[in-house]
Amino acid sequence: MSSSPEKKKKKLAEELPSTRQTNPTPSLPDELLTSCIARLSRLYYPTLSLVSKSFRSLLSSPELYKARSLSSRTETCLYLCLESSSDSRWFTLCRKPDKTVTKDDKKSTSYVLSKLPALHSPPAVFSGLVSVGSDIYNIRSSSNVSSLKNASKVLDARTQTWDHVVSIPCSLTRRGALNMRSVCIDGKSHVATDDGVVCYNSQEGKWELGEAKMGSFRFSDSYCEVENVLYSVCNGTLRWYDGEVNVWRSLDGLVGLPKFLPGVSVRLCDYGGNMVVVWDKNMLSSGQKKILCAEIALERRGVCEIWGGVEWIDHVLTVPIGYYIVKALSATV
Repeated sequence: MSSSPEKKKKKLAEELPSTRQTNPTPSLPDELLTSCIARLSRLYYPTLSLVSKSFRSLLSSPELYKARSLSSRTETCLYLCLESSSDSRWFTLCRKPDKTVTKDDKKSTSYVLSKLPALHSPPAVFSGLVSVGSDIYNIRSSSNVSSLKNASKVLDARTQTWDHVVSIPCSLTRRGALNMRSVCIDGKSHVATDDGVVCYNSQEGKWELGEAKMGSFRFSDSYCEVENVLYSVCNGTLRWYDGEVNVWRSLDGLVGLPKFLPGVSVRLCDYGGNMVVVWDKNMLSSGQKKILCAEIALERRGVCEIWGGVEWIDHVLTVPIGYYIVKALSATV
């Protein structure tokens, strides 16, 4: 007796999975896609993430960043933390999807800040945020200095997820990590406490005593270090300092960059050898705040002279006036 059509369909359905499992080619399209996307600038990734859920998953996959590393496509990416009385928000710099930039059009509007997905970000303060490689550390400590129960976390800029980081041991500080300042020196996260400096060795996953060579950055929220030169904003203008000159000097050039008025929040960031300047502008009539950004190319001309060339300036974001700029950081991905 011949089998009924229903039985034949059932038998065929049972055989199909094993047929697919023996096919050697299903992974090939994904590998090609990963290889192609790995060659694109990270500035386009936020736009690509809007294509589909599978694209969003691919853009945060370890395979993609392994492919970027193997093809020497790692690059510096800008991250910005904003905070209000109710929450913290993280953004990353990207290209505007409807703007094509030519060589002669580099100073036109072409950039925007893209909001990262809800990251369950812990509260952030300027002094506790520092980036090392592809990681951004949010170093916070309890006011209970006897126990130093840290609530420190680390953001992986590749997967855009937070994880806990090893706490600072009590043995490294007598009174605790209060009034902290952090900065990246020699590839390590350095934290200045009331008692000195400690640094986090990510290779060994532990904190150790660091060198006290961070200078007067402790007294400003507008500073960064680029290639062993410290930059800051003073009286609305950019200045620089290094160990060779041993005195603060004004940064020359900067054609097109405004002088910052009193009360304006300014943040500086090392951006792969250049410097990014981020500042705000309140629009009281609308109850909103503009976030503006500029990239500065730095050129040393002799021992006592550094010039800054404005690569581009953009209005990159508009937020409610209750938000303020915590810090701008760069991560290598």
